[in-house]
Amino acid sequence: MSTTTEQKVVNITVRQDGQGAWRVFEEGFEKSLAEFADVETAEKYALRFAESKEAWKVDIYDGSRKLVATYNSEDDAMPKPPLT
Repeated sequence: MSTTTEQKVVNITVRQDGQGAWRVFEEGFEKSLAEFADVETAEKYALRFAESKEAWKVDIYDGSRKLVATYNSEDDAMPKPPLT
């Protein structure tokens, strides 16, 4: 007998703090998961972390807090930055 369970989407955000560092946050947690000097490294980290989950969404914000990119586990065809 199989049961269907609803997957909880893990929401991750990348945004710059007041001191210029780029932080990766998981929704529901006050403290950041990680801090980086540049947005590219923070974005790669966020995507690697997210892809370890079954259902996920990653929002990337620029320095002025404008949403500039969204990635999610529902869309396999979306372009992502190289993770190397």
